[in-house]
Amino acid sequence: MVLSSFGAHSELSEMASWLQKMKDFNIPFSIRTYNSSCPTITSLLKDLKSVPLSIEDLKERLQKDEILSVEQLIGYSVLVDPLKWCPSEGKLDLHGMHLATAYLIMLQWVQVLRSRFSAGSWVIPTEFRVICGSEKHSSVRGESPVKALVKQMMVQMRSPVKIDPTNVGCFVGRGKAVRDWLRSGREREEREREREKCEGTGIIV
Repeated sequence: MVLSSFGAHSELSEMASWLQKMKDFNIPFSIRTYNSSCPTITSLLKDLKSVPLSIEDLKERLQKDEILSVEQLIGYSVLVDPLKWCPSEGKLDLHGMHLATAYLIMLQWVQVLRSRFSAGSWVIPTEFRVICGSEKHSSVRGESPVKALVKQMMVQMRSPVKIDPTNVGCFVGRGKAVRDWLRSGREREEREREREKCEGTGIIV
């Protein structure tokens, strides 16, 4: 309630301070904590086709106090509960989350998957599932904002995770295809950074 009030009144430095106090006193974060969103994130989500697709890109669009709040949140991930991982399935459950919460969790999900695959010690699940739930909780009948968000993010990221034809409230992708997608995505990012570095020095690549 306190964090939501700070977010609603754009008192972001106070929000960041309270989040730090929670960490100092080992008070665990929850999905409800994530629901205390930043104004800029809320504004960005009005146009799903142009939302930042990584935590790094998101930070470039935020104000200083918002960055502090987001760093506090992502530094104490709540993915443990909504993310399940076993040989048969890697499942992320976004059901019931606010749109801004689902957005931050999705960014973390991609980051965590990439980290685990890079480590090489995690088993590759047979498939990955992202559960958005049905549209019955949407403020607009027949539309699920979270589902629309996930769809746009997956399309823009060129992800193999697609809407499950047998369950419209769920996205599904084969485990090895997801791993290969994240690997190729990292390689593209590295090439892009190298290109930008060369352009900055006048070197033609």
